[in-house]
Amino acid sequence: MSTTYKHSKKPLIGITTWRRDLPTFLGEKTDLYTIGPEYVEAIEEAGGMPILLPHAKPEAAPMYLDLLDGLLVSGGGDVDPSSYGQTNAGKSYDVKPSADAFEIALLHEAYKRKLPTLGICRGFQIMQVAFEGTMLQDLHEVFPFHPKNEGKPEYILSQNHTVSFAEDSILADVYGSVTRTVNTIHHQCIQTVGDGWTPIGWSEDGIIEAVQASGDWLALGVQWHPEKLKDEAEHKLFAYFIQAAWKGRK
Repeated sequence: MSTTYKHSKKPLIGITTWRRDLPTFLGEKTDLYTIGPEYVEAIEEAGGMPILLPHAKPEAAPMYLDLLDGLLVSGGGDVDPSSYGQTNAGKSYDVKPSADAFEIALLHEAYKRKLPTLGICRGFQIMQVAFEGTMLQDLHEVFPFHPKNEGKPEYILSQNHTVSFAEDSILADVYGSVTRTVNTIHHQCIQTVGDGWTPIGWSEDGIIEAVQASGDWLALGVQWHPEKLKDEAEHKLFAYFIQAAWKGRK
């Protein structure tokens, strides 16, 4: 990490943002980088210092990671199917190829540096796409009984399902359990994991819901949104991530 930032008393965690057109006093469609406050709060509560990242050019990824002790790839719109070698069948929404390209570059660089990395929802998905994984553009075509996202906030946040973890996985150790009830805020899912990744969590109907990197890179991805679950146990996941960032700090 750059010596300029070594005086920081907390590990610096980069969190990717999402670009949206939202109404403000400037107009009905104001171009903004956005992030749910829960991500920031979860990192702060676990002892980290959040640093928000825009969609920069891919070649800037090394310079951003020079500043960081850990990387959190957050949720957002769908991954563009072209990023995993498919054509958009009209079931992928709010896609941004420029965001895919930057996040893929961040992930490749994080892998080279063995920088502790956590992917959440879209972050989990792009994490797999970055290493040649593929996705289902509509998970319900293959998994018809999985809870369905109907688009209404009050409905989305009330949906949940059960995930089972491999007994020898990091998440089973973190949570102290091989099962967990999680929220359901997705309409797509991983079809095949990326090279160098191991599936460690599955929904009851067989969807891959969590992965960990093989080898010596501490990297985890989860399909659900732990930052939105009002459960003290979710703090353990962020605490584990921040602890890894501390250990890897130069």
